[in-house]
Amino acid sequence: MPYTIVLTPSSEQAIKYVEASQTLYSDYQPNYLLTRDGTSSPHITVVQFECESYDLAHQVWTKVHEKISKENIIPFSPPFVGIAFVEGVGPYKNTTWVELSVKRGDKNSPIMKVQYAALEALEQFGLKPLNACDNDYRPHLTLARITLPEQIKTWPKNLCEDSGNFKLEFGLSDDKWQYMHTLETFPEGNETFNRK
Repeated sequence: MPYTIVLTPSSEQAIKYVEASQTLYSDYQPNYLLTRDGTSSPHITVVQFECESYDLAHQVWTKVHEKISKENIIPFSPPFVGIAFVEGVGPYKNTTWVELSVKRGDKNSPIMKVQYAALEALEQFGLKPLNACDNDYRPHLTLARITLPEQIKTWPKNLCEDSGNFKLEFGLSDDKWQYMHTLETFPEGNETFNRK
């Protein structure tokens, strides 16, 4: 059976996420929208895992609860940093996840302490996480899974593919912090995008 440990907002806060999901994305052939009826509640996934025994899954939850109680970090306000549009893969191909991105922070940030507590509990009971963990963990609150409007579909997909190797540059920015002039590069002698 699939189990999930999540961070959830208060009921009052949850309403704003549900309303945004319904208002902004209901016209885009949604496969997933947040709802008020509890079938799809606003949350930030900490860990997902399969477990055949409710008792064992509950022991995992109890261990996480004990560890977090000692840390004294719940509740906390997740630092939302923007909105992400993530292209679906596998069974979600041709759809796009619309998410509020959360700043992970370092291993001592509240959200990472919660995830590490969950991972530790899973390991203690010989269970494996199903979602991305550690450095691959990308906390977010999903608002919707949609089919993108045509004007956005025209963006070139190759912007995210074959990024090549980036080099390190030192240079000047203008008063709006736009990078405008290269002073030095590492490794030296590589071609540089021509900036005026």
